[in-house]
Parts: sequence; C-alpha cells; structure tokens
Amino acid sequence: MNFNVDEEKILSLLGMAAKSNSIVYGKVGIRNYISSPRIKQKLIIVAIDTGKRVKLDTFNKCKKFKVPFIEINKTKSEISKALGCESVSVIGITNEDIIKGILELVPEKEVINRCQGLGYTKLQKN
Repeated sequence: MNFNVDEEKILSLLGMAAKSNSIVYGKVGIRNYISSPRIKQKLIIVAIDTGKRVKLDTFNKCKKFKVPFIEINKTKSEISKALGCESVSVIGITNEDIIKGILELVPEKEVINRCQGLGYTKLQKN
C-alpha cells in the first residue's frame, strides 16, 4: 500500500479472521473463493513479497469477478505469523464484518483492484 494505512490493524483483523475460521488460502481455495457466487462480499489480501506469477493469476481472477484486491506492505512471513500458518501469501476473507473493518481502514479512493506493476482497475466498496 502506498497510502497511509495502519497495516498493523489489518494484521490484527487477519488474526481475528483466522481465529474465527474465516480465511481462505491455497491455490484451489482462493480460486474457488473468488469465483463463488454464494459469497456476497469478498476481499483478497496479498503479501508484498508474493511471486509475480501468483500475483498476476490472482489479479486476473479478481478483475474477472470484480473482487477487491489489496496488496499490503507486509511479507508472507509477517502475514503467516498473524494467521498462525506457514507461508501464506494470498488470503481471502469470508467474514463480512472483518472485510468491512479492513475496508474502513483503507481510504475510499484506494479501494482498488491493483497489483504493483500489473495495472489497476477502480472498484466500488460493497
């Protein structure tokens, strides 16, 4: 994120999501989450050091299904530690209250489907 956001609060909210079993990760899990019509509100969080191929694949899926995509300035290990997992680089959140909390931390104009070096498309908050 290139804007003024308390990313520690986002990590805290991700930890809460993990404790309440409200996260999705892994290649198949993320793909199913993004394309699922049953989940009304979605949000993808990506670590800053995620590989370009993974970012591009996730970005393209998010763009196709109009899912907000946020790349935070935290490493995979920092995010994994907050989640209590090992080596997680892309997270989907299923709890609408936690999604709302994270989106409230991000300025309206910055809620975009973006990825460093891959372009971006503005999306509306749900």
